[in-house]
Amino acid sequence: MADDDEGWTRVRPSKWANRLQSTNKAAANLANPGAKPTTVSPAVVAQLERELESIRGDLDAWFPQAELRGIFSAYAAAFSEHGQGPVSQIVCFGIGCFDHPDGNWQAKRTSYCQLAALLVIAEQLATDANREPYQIIFQEPAFNLNDVAFIESLGHMVVEAPKGSDFIDCNTLFYGPHLYYQLYAEALQGQLPVVYVGSGIDSWELKPLPSTHLLPRNFPVTIAPLKKIFSQYQRFKFPEVKGGVAFHGTYICLRPPQAQLEA
Repeated sequence: MADDDEGWTRVRPSKWANRLQSTNKAAANLANPGAKPTTVSPAVVAQLERELESIRGDLDAWFPQAELRGIFSAYAAAFSEHGQGPVSQIVCFGIGCFDHPDGNWQAKRTSYCQLAALLVIAEQLATDANREPYQIIFQEPAFNLNDVAFIESLGHMVVEAPKGSDFIDCNTLFYGPHLYYQLYAEALQGQLPVVYVGSGIDSWELKPLPSTHLLPRNFPVTIAPLKKIFSQYQRFKFPEVKGGVAFHGTYICLRPPQAQLEA
């Protein structure tokens, strides 16, 4: 096949994009050593629950949850006079699997850290809004039956891709650290969420070079909603775990309260 670059733009990714690509490739290689289980194993699900509780039980030792709670509590306070919180639902993309095929603890730990932080956010928002706990919607193609049963045991819901996007609207908190830009484009193709948690726009530097990897020419169009978020929303760097990179390059973007109230 001839080397035809028509319809594509050569770009140089940022250092973080390179690291992300390498990490995702490694995860993909590890994620398919064998067939997924065809039935749920109660023993495996129980083990996943214990592992999460272990992570959450020692949360203050490895994660600055007070800082994270403070960001969302202050944001919710701006809406308190209206008797409701800014977030009506929470959608999570690409958190990774917990019943890892080869038992890779580092990959599992990253997923657990990201899940524990998400549960902190959900708990704080529900408390501040004086509402029932959120049922978080997860979309993760890497999940097997045990992963799904584990998430459901926590009171949340798993949907098949690309149905997760159907749940995202102007009152949604979207949570997706370290995703490929295509998934951000998919999640942000409709109404922009009130809260965005994910990689920064600077993760993808569009600098033409004679020899680099390729992105489609419509990349500027598909990534435009993310650019809008980073130009119009209030931004915070996501608190990082001690000695880890679970949230490296991750931002919390909050639509300004007045803009939300007028929407």
